[in-house]
Amino acid sequence: MDIPKMLFNLREEASCPVCQEILRDPRYLPCLHSFCLHCLINWHRANGGQVDLRCPKCQVRCRVPASGDLKDLPTSFFLSGFIDALAIKESNDTQVTCGNCDKKTSKTLYCFECCKFYCDECLIGHNIWRGYKDHRVLAVKDFQEKDYEILVKRPVFCSKKGHEKEELKFFCKICPENSVCQTCVILDHAGHKVTLIQEEAEAQKIELTGLTQTPKKTLEAKMKIVTQIDEKYAQLVQRSEDMLRNVDIFVDNLIRRLQEERQNIKAAVENETKKSLESLTSKKSAIEQEIKEIESALEKAEKLLTQSTDAEVVQLKKPLQTILERVAEVKPVESDPESLFELNFVENNKILETINSEGIGLLKFPTDAKESVAEGKGLCEGTVGREAQFNLTTRNAAAEQCYNKNYNVMVDLRDERGQEGITTFLVNDNKDGTYKISYCPTFEGKFNLSVKVNGQHIRGSPFCVVIIKSFNVKPVLSFGKQGWNDGMFNYPLGVAVNSRDEIAVTSEHKVQIFDCKGNFLRVLGRQGSDKRQFQNPRGIVFGKDRNIYVANTGNHRIQIFNEEGRYLSMFGGEGSLDSQLKYPRGLSLDSNGNIIVSDAGNKFIKFFSPDGKFLTKIGGPSSLSYPVHCVQSGDYLIVSDCDDHSVKVFTREGDYKYQFGTRGKKNGEFMNPFCLSVTKSGHVLVCDQCNHRVQVFELNGKFVDKFGKEGSNLGEFKYPVSVALLSNGQIVVSDNENHRIQIFDEP
Repeated sequence: MDIPKMLFNLREEASCPVCQEILRDPRYLPCLHSFCLHCLINWHRANGGQVDLRCPKCQVRCRVPASGDLKDLPTSFFLSGFIDALAIKESNDTQVTCGNCDKKTSKTLYCFECCKFYCDECLIGHNIWRGYKDHRVLAVKDFQEKDYEILVKRPVFCSKKGHEKEELKFFCKICPENSVCQTCVILDHAGHKVTLIQEEAEAQKIELTGLTQTPKKTLEAKMKIVTQIDEKYAQLVQRSEDMLRNVDIFVDNLIRRLQEERQNIKAAVENETKKSLESLTSKKSAIEQEIKEIESALEKAEKLLTQSTDAEVVQLKKPLQTILERVAEVKPVESDPESLFELNFVENNKILETINSEGIGLLKFPTDAKESVAEGKGLCEGTVGREAQFNLTTRNAAAEQCYNKNYNVMVDLRDERGQEGITTFLVNDNKDGTYKISYCPTFEGKFNLSVKVNGQHIRGSPFCVVIIKSFNVKPVLSFGKQGWNDGMFNYPLGVAVNSRDEIAVTSEHKVQIFDCKGNFLRVLGRQGSDKRQFQNPRGIVFGKDRNIYVANTGNHRIQIFNEEGRYLSMFGGEGSLDSQLKYPRGLSLDSNGNIIVSDAGNKFIKFFSPDGKFLTKIGGPSSLSYPVHCVQSGDYLIVSDCDDHSVKVFTREGDYKYQFGTRGKKNGEFMNPFCLSVTKSGHVLVCDQCNHRVQVFELNGKFVDKFGKEGSNLGEFKYPVSVALLSNGQIVVSDNENHRIQIFDEP
């Protein structure tokens, strides 16, 4: 039994799915789901109290015991051991109830034979009995992993009245009550075929193992089908996005060309108008000058006739006559209609007719690909999931004069077998036949880059060989070790990074702050339920206001501190109302700076303003099983659903879009996925907790890469649960059961 893993999820294992509290008198149904007895009774009564009982979790119908009393349902002894183990594990935080006098105390002991807790006083009475002298008693504070294993695997005792202290050691092959004690064998099963229960268990294990083979094969086949469907889904989404992008590019180019033509025509109109206006202005100026000369001559003649003496008239007549004759010879300048530019825009109705009749998808630009040539570097490198850029030059005799404006140039990336192709428009040309290709490769290998002009491969193509390498992150640093002192951890959980690259870490009952090199800076909080106190804090995030928001999971609330660690306020509180929370887990920010809370117990993702006002929620029991963390990426919300072993994607309005992942250990599969983060390049990092790794996906769910494996060396994990990003792109991971934080370099 993996005791550390059992202890890590102990509260969840020992909680009733109905009331979300620790199981009391646990009983299990034929579907093997366990509940508190009183929860089952209330559930059955609320649903009509029929002969059938519907499982509150999986909705499978099963028969009520023949007696009609749900108390006759089998007791879950295994979970009873879990409940006692939980009480022991949390004894440092809460007091344990004595099984004899019901007194609560933190100084409690446990008897493995009686399966009871005893206070100091009752233990004295226990030890007085001679029959109890060989019982093993241990103080709860001294429990080790081996003791927890003994506790969980403790004997099961007979449920018949008077036999409660008799261990079930035999199996009767005739009676329906198969497991029986020694007294039952003597009194009720005389002459029956009885075997040791261990022997029967071994035989039934072999039989059950055989029975599981067909369901396992069916499961694998169905998981394979789901994987194929997911792949086809992703391909369809990608193909749709490519087509939509191509349509946008084509229409944008068409609009750009129309705008260029509009500007050219407007410029021509303005130029010709300017020439005509300048000609008219010049002619007007000449005529105005002639008018002045005539007016001057007439004025002189008037003065001579009215103001001069006879002698002056006789003397000046001849020069005045000459001036008047010259002025009289000047003819008025008339405008020449043929010299004026008459503006008239003649519409090209063929364009409108073509678009109306054939649509923009039927426009074809004639060219001969044989006339085009592609040139590029002989060998380039790229990395899976990272944007790659390559330079390309195309030449075409007809295109050189019009900057390729009538040519549809595309690039095609394929491997040596012609598989895994990507075709995309080259739109960032420099109007001189040169292009820069930018894309994010999603697969590893050696590929050829080819160029098409209007759908035809051109000379010099493939022009480049591209080698795409794997994601390949590299561990560079780890800090922390197990302990209670500052800078040490007991199962670190949430991590968050602020604008100064300080790293905040939640662990048992406190928050510690470190610099990006792992040097301890300060600590917040201590164990308790008051202000500034925590009970098992989990999620953490730095707000846009620089305040620190902590998910105080055990106290069902979110606490707010300023960046120096001074307590400010809190919101939440245990309950199922919109403003209340039940076991809140991961925290993050949306694009508006609001706080995204994974309300795991209520199965909702809730949004609160920075001052704690409830805004909205998404999800719910119909779509989420146990949401651990939610992050925003653009217009989408990404949720890790731990119990469903998947990552689910919603719109910001809460509409379910799709999900990826299923239970398993293969690439793209999960075992209890925990916290998430989104890189600058848009990739989703998922802490695949029980597979001891971090997986990398595109937003559409396509697997990109993974890093980490089970172990304690640098770069290895034991239950990674949270991830965050430093400003330089380095990846911070909380390595839970290695009691440390690890930092990785991006490739």
